[in-house]
Amino acid sequence: MISRTSPFVSVSSLVLVAWLPISAQAQLVETLPEVRVTASASGEGAGEGNLDETVLSLEDLARFGVENLEDLSALAPNLHFVDSDTRGYGSMISMRGLSNTLFFGPAAVGLYIDDVPFSDAFTYNSNLLSFASARIHHGPQGVSFGANAPGGMINLTTLQAGDTFEGSASLEYGSYNTRGIKLSSSGPLPAFESGFLAGQELSHTFQFYWKERDGFLRNRTLGIRPDDRSVIGGVGSLIWKANQDTEVKLRVMAEVVDDGGQRLTALPESLDRQTGGTGPNPAYTGDLFQVDSDLAGTGESERYQLSLHVTKDLGWATAKSISSYQNWELGPQLVDLDFTNSDPFPLFASTSNISQRQTLRTKEFRLQSPEGAGPLAWRGGLFYMRKENTGNTVRQYPVPAPVPFGFVPFTQRLNFNVAQESFAAYGKLNYELGNGFAVDAGARVELVEVSLDRSNEVPPQSLSENRDELYFSPTAGASYEVSENVTAFVRSGLGIKPHGYSAFSDDINTARFEEEKNWSNEAGIQFRNEPNKVNAVVRAYWNKVEDYHLNAQNPFSTDFVVANAEEVRSRGVEAELQWRPTDPLLIHANAGYSDVHFEDYTDIFTGIDSAGNTVPFIPEFTASVGFRYDLPGGFFVGSSVRGTRKTYYDAANTEAFSEDGYLVWDAQVGYEQENWSVTLYGRNLLEEDYYTYMNPSIAAGTPGDPQLFGVRVDLDIW
Repeated sequence: MISRTSPFVSVSSLVLVAWLPISAQAQLVETLPEVRVTASASGEGAGEGNLDETVLSLEDLARFGVENLEDLSALAPNLHFVDSDTRGYGSMISMRGLSNTLFFGPAAVGLYIDDVPFSDAFTYNSNLLSFASARIHHGPQGVSFGANAPGGMINLTTLQAGDTFEGSASLEYGSYNTRGIKLSSSGPLPAFESGFLAGQELSHTFQFYWKERDGFLRNRTLGIRPDDRSVIGGVGSLIWKANQDTEVKLRVMAEVVDDGGQRLTALPESLDRQTGGTGPNPAYTGDLFQVDSDLAGTGESERYQLSLHVTKDLGWATAKSISSYQNWELGPQLVDLDFTNSDPFPLFASTSNISQRQTLRTKEFRLQSPEGAGPLAWRGGLFYMRKENTGNTVRQYPVPAPVPFGFVPFTQRLNFNVAQESFAAYGKLNYELGNGFAVDAGARVELVEVSLDRSNEVPPQSLSENRDELYFSPTAGASYEVSENVTAFVRSGLGIKPHGYSAFSDDINTARFEEEKNWSNEAGIQFRNEPNKVNAVVRAYWNKVEDYHLNAQNPFSTDFVVANAEEVRSRGVEAELQWRPTDPLLIHANAGYSDVHFEDYTDIFTGIDSAGNTVPFIPEFTASVGFRYDLPGGFFVGSSVRGTRKTYYDAANTEAFSEDGYLVWDAQVGYEQENWSVTLYGRNLLEEDYYTYMNPSIAAGTPGDPQLFGVRVDLDIW
């Protein structure tokens, strides 16, 4: 267990800290006048700005330096990222206790960017761009989107083209030799005088980013900082307004990552696979940011996305067609798993070398009622997806054996292909009954086929199987305007994560996993007072999950699979507050409490009964509070504090593999004029030591970012 003084403070202390005079990355949500609340409790589509979603503004995302998906966790309650510092590969995203697994399990929290869905969480974009809007939907969203989202959906829209040409640039320099450049432009393009596009309206959007830094870790054996980071990428779109009612958009996104080793260091205690207990870890250096590995490691990846969007205003409805192709490649990802100099005993070294690729093809037809058309709002569509995960791995471990030293080296060479093809029909409607009452209902039907082809080179072995299932998931909800300022809502629905296969198993019975079924229930109330510029929402939820997806490892082999826990209960409360007491000052706070535990679960490899234990990777409590204050003359200051409480990283709830909790204080101060601004920022100002990820099987963890300082200059060029 990693212990430290005062892992968390009271809410009153958090509010006090938030009034400190500077802020680095104050995470604030949309200002009150921009929030529109409708009578629907079921997410985007049947009216936007609903009670079960967090709405973020472009102003806040841009001004406060939200650069990646992980930064969004401080903006929405009970949204949490377990970050292994690998650009998403091996990371976990959870909402209300539902999450993806490290490998091969489908995502619980989905991601859409510009109407284009992503699939597995490890392929999610590592850097965020400038956005026109950002919405975080809580609870099952399968009736609202083509891609499935049984736990929630992150829905982002990038910079859109306006009526005038605009361009901007951002330059950054900071600690650990951090350097970054961002460029963007948008707006109309010159009209063609002849040819097919003569006289047509053309516009564009373009964004480019480049960022790199030196590593946070110190490798004493090699004398280097192994976890350096470098990324370059961008997104561009060409928009053709064929006529007043039809728009065609071609969009391209690309990203190339050239990173060093994974940010992993040895934990104080290690797991004894023969006894199941823990003991001192000989690889532990006494410093979270120090390692003695003899292997530097690498982490290279590429991702490309191409999509075609056609939007048609039919008068009585809006029709959309979105076709997309995505390619994500990892490799080589080389990791030293023993964190020691194994030169004297190379046979006992532990290493992992993974190359993996995912191709994703999607097609979505969507039809929805015009906004504000009447008491009945509706949305529906058809969705097709095919994805293929192919890869090869070389993993070396010392495994228990009856020899003098108790272990023998084992090397596994594996090739795999896991493919999924699905077709879904979804729809929902919302009807305003009058007198403040509204009801909504929706359903999703999906046919999913998954196949596995796996072959071991050493030792020789092959597995092959495919299976298809039909799933049905309905939702229903209601809302009531109690008064002019108070609205209440309830909602119930079913979210399903489909079945699949784990490639890291020699046995087809453990490689196969069943679908996860989540019966989700929530109730909430919103208080909104426009004259006083206050917006507050409180939600309570209760989920019953059958066949919960989680990882399990065979302690006597390299098998690492997605297992099913028979029953999990998740319940909690979340609250959000936005308040502008005066025009220059905006305050935001949110908090989420989750009680997620196993009702019935026995480990398929060890036979250990974990009933009553907390589900791993889900923090008990998350909270953040922050403010921004604009001073006369163009100066601004702000501050934010975010923190968590207890998080376990194994189903047995081993104290050695848990994070007690932490507080991170960020701050910024700057000067802003109409066309430029300068911001000085500091992050983790209290130099808090904490882990964002732990891997009990190798007794290692990923430490959170150290104390950082920097300066950023933003320019409006046109």
